[in-house]
Amino acid sequence: MAFVKGIDVSYCQRGLDYQAVKDNGVKFAIIRAGFSQTEDTRLKEHIAECERYGIDYGFYWYSYAENVSDAKKEAAACLKALSGIKPAYPVFYDMEEDTQARTLSKAQLTDMAQAFCDAVRAGGLPCGIYANPSWMECYYDKSRLVGKYDIWLAHWTNDPDCPSKYDYGQTMWQWGIDRIGIDVDGDICFTDYPLVTKKWYAEHNISVEKPAAPENTAPAFSKGDKVRVKRGAVFCGGVKPFSWVYDTVFTVYGSRNCGEELMIGLSGEITGWISSCDALPESCVSTALKLGDKVKVRRGATDYNGGGIAAFVYDNTYTVMQVGTATRPDYIVIGVNGEVTAAVKESDLIKE
Repeated sequence: MAFVKGIDVSYCQRGLDYQAVKDNGVKFAIIRAGFSQTEDTRLKEHIAECERYGIDYGFYWYSYAENVSDAKKEAAACLKALSGIKPAYPVFYDMEEDTQARTLSKAQLTDMAQAFCDAVRAGGLPCGIYANPSWMECYYDKSRLVGKYDIWLAHWTNDPDCPSKYDYGQTMWQWGIDRIGIDVDGDICFTDYPLVTKKWYAEHNISVEKPAAPENTAPAFSKGDKVRVKRGAVFCGGVKPFSWVYDTVFTVYGSRNCGEELMIGLSGEITGWISSCDALPESCVSTALKLGDKVKVRRGATDYNGGGIAAFVYDNTYTVMQVGTATRPDYIVIGVNGEVTAAVKESDLIKE
């Protein structure tokens, strides 16, 4: 089959024009169903828009699990959020937290991914795994995953016509940023999922039902949470913050519009209102690096998870191949000629 154009979206894609999405040739969307054990605040809205414009969809679930028990709880929360929904594309498990990679073994991480996928499958939905090359090579036991679970590969070349050099038998590929009015992640699918999942549901004797109507869900951030502001973001109303705002940790004092806007401040004083899409967890930092930038690694730096780096790395110039993840904007993947060298922290790179 011909390659199928898609996007992936979450609560951050507020105001996405689905008519424009359809007009741009997008045939499917992978929607964030939730994270940890919390449903994404815009899940039902994205589903309704896909239904309205005849765009097929699947889901992903962002993991904060620390063991198999946690992963099973996340699977249960995912199945609850998707109750009554039988998508044309699978549910993908997205595990990429630094604490997971740093503190857990390959065997533990792979056990967790398998536990989630197997639980979701047992609950009536086809399931796969989202991962970048670093995770496939360094953190997962790929021999237990490749060929056994559908793989959605995240390897940004920043051009859908410039294919990834990595081969894990992936059925989907996230290639970089696509702009359809606003920035969205761009994807290419290599298989006819509507046909494949229809067969899967039939084999498992599962009827296909229409999705539930949109409903209010819990916000991504709550009162008392500590957050940072994405670099370049503005306050609600369009007021540009002073530069120090981007380097400061704030407290969430309240919210409005179903959690879409957050009131942030310091020491009991209100600083302003920001979109929840412009808020990052306290542990995140902003980055000024962009795809394609040339960088050197600071001498003495480690990889992102604290591992050693070969001495010759400090003498070479590298290209930025990936900037950030959903919760780690300082996670920078560098490489040479399209081959990944390492993932390092933004603070350990010197821009040429």
